[in-house]
Amino acid sequence: MGRSGPDPVAAEAIQALERAGVSVRIVRADVADEAQVARALAEVRETMPPLRGVVHAAGVLDDGTVLNLDRARHDAVMAPKVAGAWNLHALTAGRTLDFFVLFSSVASLLGSPGQANYAAGNAFLDALAAYRRARGLSALAIDWGPWSGVGLAAAGENRGARLARRGLGSLSPEQGLRAMERLVRLSPVQIAVMKFDFQQWCGSDATLASSPLLAGLAEENTGLAAAGNASGGVREGLLAVEPGRRRRALLEDHLRRRVAQVLRLVPDRVDVGKPLRALGLDSLMALELRNRLEADFKLKLSATLVWNHPTVTALVPHLADRMGIPLEAVEPADAAPVTMRDDADLVRVLNEIEQLSTDEARRLLSDQIPQA
Repeated sequence: MGRSGPDPVAAEAIQALERAGVSVRIVRADVADEAQVARALAEVRETMPPLRGVVHAAGVLDDGTVLNLDRARHDAVMAPKVAGAWNLHALTAGRTLDFFVLFSSVASLLGSPGQANYAAGNAFLDALAAYRRARGLSALAIDWGPWSGVGLAAAGENRGARLARRGLGSLSPEQGLRAMERLVRLSPVQIAVMKFDFQQWCGSDATLASSPLLAGLAEENTGLAAAGNASGGVREGLLAVEPGRRRRALLEDHLRRRVAQVLRLVPDRVDVGKPLRALGLDSLMALELRNRLEADFKLKLSATLVWNHPTVTALVPHLADRMGIPLEAVEPADAAPVTMRDDADLVRVLNEIEQLSTDEARRLLSDQIPQA
């Protein structure tokens, strides 16, 4: 059942099933429309053997930052997940099913920049699985990582490659189907299936290393701990170089490399004076770059950082200022000479010093000595 007919690949697979003796019925219906789902189930009841299982795999994407998500964009992504899954649940709740499989996403577990609507919709599927099992009904929520060649990640331009750069690799269809076959037999309530690189994932976002969900696994992964400590190294490296041309060049080179990582370019191709948007940076890449810089410098940075400071050259002084690290050497001010007009002035000053208590003298001396 789906809103549209099978594509050529699906049609070929259906034909292979039919040649093997399987009867396949294609039903055009929107799972988010309760009346359409009811009609489809009535057709099953009237013309087919008893319904034994449901697989809910509907989903659409409309990516954008939270500030750019209006109600329509939110509802369009939530409808097939929330309304669709609930319709299937409510209209089959009185039947005994062997399986009720919900295709959720790791976005509900890990979060995904630009996919707040999609993450929320899949979180509903996870909760519905727990709700059904609590009522004694069959349910399995699989939080899938991206698949290669098929699925929403494969359909989006560069979406799979972008996730892979953050540490979330793609499953082949064969791997996914083998995992699903095993999980239907084992029947957990909810489980994630993904190719995941801790170190790479946490290096892309400063908040991830402290995620309560990942904390237990993080303790067992030395790479993740190293990624969490990387920020101190960058900052200390800057402070270890004297202010001036070398310190500025070090920070500029670090930013160039971070931009190159996000854009998938070699660092030499990043023109530090060219606007990052002109180099190909989009809004989701801008968030990724912001997250990497937050991890590097232990700073809380604005989501509009790279638009307010659109070049590497502009980012350098801004970030240095936020860290409190001077880029230029400060010329020491000349000490103002103390001029004694006559011997009487010298005698008066010495008398005042003699009147100081030990604590007062130490305090005055401490105030005059620069603190390390």
